[in-house]
Amino acid sequence: MFFSFFNRFRTEKSLTENLPKLLHDDTVSPQKLFGTIAEQHDGTFYEDFLLFHQDTSTAIDLLLFIPERGIFIGEKVVWTPNDLEGASIERSSKRSKKTPSTHLEKREWRIHQKLQDVLSFDSTPIIRFFWFPYLTEDGFDRLDSSFHQLLPKNHLIFRDTPQEAILSKFASLAPLKHEPYSKVKIIGSLLSHTLLLPTKSDPFGKILSEEQIKFLETPLHSPLTQLCGDYGSGKSTLLLRKALQILLTNRLEKIIIITPTRLGGELMRNELVSLIEYGVLDVNLGSFFFHIPEQIDNSDFQKHLQESTLIICDDADQLENSLIERLMHHDENRLFLLSSLEPIMSSCNTKLINHYRYDARHYLFNCSENTLLSTLLTDLRKRLADTPSSEIIVVFENYATLNEYKVMINEYLQLSCQILIPSFSLQYQDFDSLILTIPECLCGISIPHLYFISSGSVDNYPFILSRASESVTIITYSKS
Repeated sequence: MFFSFFNRFRTEKSLTENLPKLLHDDTVSPQKLFGTIAEQHDGTFYEDFLLFHQDTSTAIDLLLFIPERGIFIGEKVVWTPNDLEGASIERSSKRSKKTPSTHLEKREWRIHQKLQDVLSFDSTPIIRFFWFPYLTEDGFDRLDSSFHQLLPKNHLIFRDTPQEAILSKFASLAPLKHEPYSKVKIIGSLLSHTLLLPTKSDPFGKILSEEQIKFLETPLHSPLTQLCGDYGSGKSTLLLRKALQILLTNRLEKIIIITPTRLGGELMRNELVSLIEYGVLDVNLGSFFFHIPEQIDNSDFQKHLQESTLIICDDADQLENSLIERLMHHDENRLFLLSSLEPIMSSCNTKLINHYRYDARHYLFNCSENTLLSTLLTDLRKRLADTPSSEIIVVFENYATLNEYKVMINEYLQLSCQILIPSFSLQYQDFDSLILTIPECLCGISIPHLYFISSGSVDNYPFILSRASESVTIITYSKS
């Protein structure tokens, strides 16, 4: 069996004394070498991969996933020919107190535990290898015999190892599988803190798009960063995962999340808890502070403001610009991250493309103001025949119309409709019946079917009100 640890070889020379010079030579980058292999085999490659599991963060130099073979984890060894001249190595033991040079067995165990804890059961093979970017195969052959005894060459990738030979070694270490391992299942589990959580249609969740992953991997350097995109492009999802990733990287961070409505914040908190539980992460929820605009003058918010290092505003275009400017003016060293349809301030911007919902199924009815009620009630009755009332939301233009229609909907359909207002809280209520609301209260809502009642034209209907709805019924009426 391939050994797990070996002691630093016996030499007085520095392992990296020649590294500055070698860094400027023609050594092939790991991304070009292993990344190309991943692309050719519909796999995934990561350099300096961080694995978060429970309360630990494990760094893995190289992680390559090939669906037909499994997971390959590698350690980058920066030994140079001069470092190894006259040196020898020995296997470590419990009696040896020398610092081990490799940690692949620990990394392999961490990956196994992560996959097992997330998936309950997993048998994906994990293969260990070493990459020597500054040592040729011929140079290795000339080393002391102790290196050859402890380092099987089929686990070693040298500076001059051609890509075909690397593939051949990987093939010998991990036999080809007729049924490929799922990229979403394996990589999604390892990166569970970034995953779109599983649903009935996607039992292992979804991996974020390349632009979203790039946003997560890019540190926030600008005092203000704006995440822009259409409804349904994943802005709120990405904000939450960015906040979680920041906290996993630095557990001393304190993060304020401001949402236009109380319900929006509660839904984000619920998703955060689900993400932490699914991803098997030990995160202090007390590091997140959820607030709404009406709370910025109270003592709790001011206390949280003093402690926070990052303020996140979801659906910032629903907030007053004066509120955002006031928060930014409070402390210019604090970072701000906003989401909105379009940039609302001059700053560093990231534009998201809608990858999740395109043309939601929609049905259009035109009627007069006098027939609006009968049109709505008739269609609601038909839909309620095979759709639970808790999966329907009706959006009016204003509260006056909403209150006027609530009594008639309840009486005609024998329901007990709920009115969704900015102060609505899941602590006291739930979505167990048909919901009536206005556009400003839709932040964070995800209801299968939405009715939109409008007195104006809706010729240009993208996702302005559907939010996360799967289908929409639009009823327009002309005022008499």
